[in-house]
Order: sequence, then C-alpha cells, then structure tokens
Amino acid sequence: MLAVALGAAAPLAAQTGPSDPLHEAERGVVRVVTVSLDAVGEPVGLETGSGFAVAPGLVITNRHMTVGEPQAVEVETFVIPERDAGGQAERAIVRQTWADADLALLAAPGLPSPAMTIAETQPGKEATVRALGYPGVTDEVRKLPLTEILRPQEPYVTPGSIALFSTIAPGGAHVDTIFHTAPINPGNSGGPLIDACGRVIGVNTWGAGAQMGDDGQMMTPQGQFIATQASVLARFLTDAQVKASFGAGPCVPASVQMLQDRLKSDEAAISGEKDELTRLQGELQTAESKAHQTSVDLSLVAAGLGALIVALIALRLRPRRRGGGAAGAPVSPSPAPAPKSDAASVETAS
Repeated sequence: MLAVALGAAAPLAAQTGPSDPLHEAERGVVRVVTVSLDAVGEPVGLETGSGFAVAPGLVITNRHMTVGEPQAVEVETFVIPERDAGGQAERAIVRQTWADADLALLAAPGLPSPAMTIAETQPGKEATVRALGYPGVTDEVRKLPLTEILRPQEPYVTPGSIALFSTIAPGGAHVDTIFHTAPINPGNSGGPLIDACGRVIGVNTWGAGAQMGDDGQMMTPQGQFIATQASVLARFLTDAQVKASFGAGPCVPASVQMLQDRLKSDEAAISGEKDELTRLQGELQTAESKAHQTSVDLSLVAAGLGALIVALIALRLRPRRRGGGAAGAPVSPSPAPAPKSDAASVETAS
C-alpha cells in the first residue's frame, strides 16, 4: 500500500528558478525513503533520509539508510526527486555499500535529477558551507501528511562553516571527515554538504545528539555536525566504476568571479588607455622635435637673408669710379683750363 502511494504521488510542476549555484545544487538532491516489510509484505517501519545524484540514475546516500528495521524481512528503497527537477518517486536498488564510511550507491534508472559536481579541492577552515536535505523534524513541525512527504519538495538548506578537518570519524574509524556548523538533523543523513560554488565537499552522516553523562545529567552538544569528506566519496565512486563529475581548483563564487572579470576588464581598458597615452606622448615629442628643427632652420634662413640684405645695401651705397686709371691709384682732379689770351684784344687796349 505504501509502495503504491509512493508511486502514485503526483509531482509538483517544475518551477524555473534563477541559475545560481545553490539552486542548481538543490535540483540534484533527493529524499530517500526506506520501507521495512515483514514476512507477509506488510510495512513494519519507514525511515526517511537524503541523498544526491552523482551520475544519471545513480544516487549517493548513507548505508544506514538502506538497512531498514531489525525485524524486517525485506527492505524497499525509493528516491524522490527535488521539486524543480521534475519526475516522481522512483524505486531504487542498492548497488554498492561501504560500511566504514557509511556510504551507499543506489541505482534508479528513471530518476531525472541532475548529477552534482564533486569538489576535488577542499575549502579552507571557516569557509562557508551549506547542508542540503530533508530533515524529519521539519516535516513534523509543518505537520505534513505522508502523502505530502512522499511528494517532490524543496530541500531544507542550512548555512554554516567548517570547524575542523579530521582523519577519524565518530566511533574511531579512520575516515576523513569534516566537522562543520551547518545544522543537520535525522533525515539529513546522506545529503550533501556543499561549498559556495554548489559543489559537494562531503556527505552528511553524523550529528551529536543528547547524551547522559556519568553523573546522570543530560548533555546536549551544540554545533557537532559531521560529514564524510569528498575525497572518501571519490574513492568509493571510483571503486564502483561511476563516472562522476569532478570540479578542480578552489571555489570562486559567481559574485567574486564577476568582480574579478570586471576588474580584469577595467585593467585591460586602463592598460589600453596607457598605451594610447604613450603613443600620443611619442607623437607629441616627435612633433615638438620637428618644430624645434624647423625653428632652427628658419633662424638660419633668416640669418642668411639678413646677411644678404646687408651686403646688397652696402653695394648699393658704394660710390662709383670715373675713368680707367690704374687700379688703386688715387684720382686727382683735372686742372681747370686757363683762359685763352686774346693778343689782339690786349694790344688794342694798350
């Protein structure tokens, strides 16, 4: 009956959201539902958790999500895609598990959820992270009926930061883990822990619950949320021969990348303006040099014209010589002619 309800739950209409890393990551998240059946096929237990697609029709979750109740004779597993991914609940089979790392690979061939990218580089300590999944307490607070729980829903998102990288997991197993402060609750098991770029950096697995101390007092740890590191997940997928999508290099959020691209563009524009200014300065210097040379040439021409004019004036004012005496000989004035004597006139007068 429950399996029929899972198959019959109609999906909500896919909604178009903004193309941002968080929204894209949400579309790859799924709700995992495990139904424990007795010998006659009646349900004796139901558990919900989270998971995410790593390849077409393949989902990662926690191994403990696939075990079912201790008294179960058979366990059926279903995956429900995120609301905007489209589709509906799909029956899944457990393809491979890893007990120490608490990982399980589920195969659901008809699942439309897009594969999430797995980060090859872990962010630094105190880097911002987000936990995505379907915590049961959120369903309880909203008093969702089972039919709504089995319907595609948006995943719950909680932000936090990385507190510690550890090589030892809770319980003492040597598994690389991330202690972080993004709150998770039962139901988040198997869901992804993502960086600011929406890439998977871990699989949420443990949360420190209330414990009774030796003195009988209840202890409620705060902020102890643990995920298996993506490097462990990568080894598991390689062993299972799954061709997942991996993202190399550190995370550069889209907003930061946009600012960096704008800065590079501005730097390129400034560099171009500097080159243009250098070119104009060179042309100005060349023009000034030519102008200076032209000024010098004009000065020489003016000086030559001035000398020529002076020479012409001097020639113009120089007195002219008469006759053809010897060159350089002084010219003496000719004696005035003596008056002619008129003998006849003299004699008559005497």
